[in-house]
Amino acid sequence: MLRIDFIERLRFELLELGCPRRQLRRLVQEVADHREDLKQAALLEGLSEASAESQANTQLGDPFTLAGRLMMALRQTSWWGRHVLIAFCGLPLLVFPVLWALLVCANLSLGFALGFGWNYQKLHLAAKNPDSFHHLVLALHCADYLATALVAILFCWLARRSAVRMAWMATACAICSFCAMFLRVKLNPHSLSVLISWNPQWVRFAIPLLIAGALYAFQWRTIEIPCEQS
Repeated sequence: MLRIDFIERLRFELLELGCPRRQLRRLVQEVADHREDLKQAALLEGLSEASAESQANTQLGDPFTLAGRLMMALRQTSWWGRHVLIAFCGLPLLVFPVLWALLVCANLSLGFALGFGWNYQKLHLAAKNPDSFHHLVLALHCADYLATALVAILFCWLARRSAVRMAWMATACAICSFCAMFLRVKLNPHSLSVLISWNPQWVRFAIPLLIAGALYAFQWRTIEIPCEQS
């Protein structure tokens, strides 16, 4: 008769619910050890190998329900897991503009330190040189896109670390995309300004969504569906 191994099914359910891989092995091993203890106790009662294993699985309960309880306990260990609505809906809306602006400045400063960035002296000198000014605009765009990606990656990392569902990670990235669509940094010949533009910035809008999509695809690609055994 075909059946699915209890532990493999539990592993699948934990991964599907967003269990971080660093925690997955520990949780699965703890359940496997507990099941083995239950099985040995059943064998001492005189049950056969198959009956003892079946009884142990029954005592542990449904793998989906057990995985849900384990994940709920895991999420309670972090602030982000206990307050998912605030952490992945409210904070991205409030924090994205600040982090994005700081990271743009940091990226530009790093670029200047490495010799390919800019400062206001370079900006004034480049104001009369279209080619030089074009290079500064490209550097600013790169810093802008990188900052947008880094903020989205930060919330993705927090979501994975706090063991919340992938949907919360996607929600945070969607909010980052919404903010990125209207926030922009503008470079003029003699000044740099951050402003809200009602003309959608579709490239910046797409960056957080692409990051969430890539992580979501990677998550599902690495989940192994439990095999049926005879």
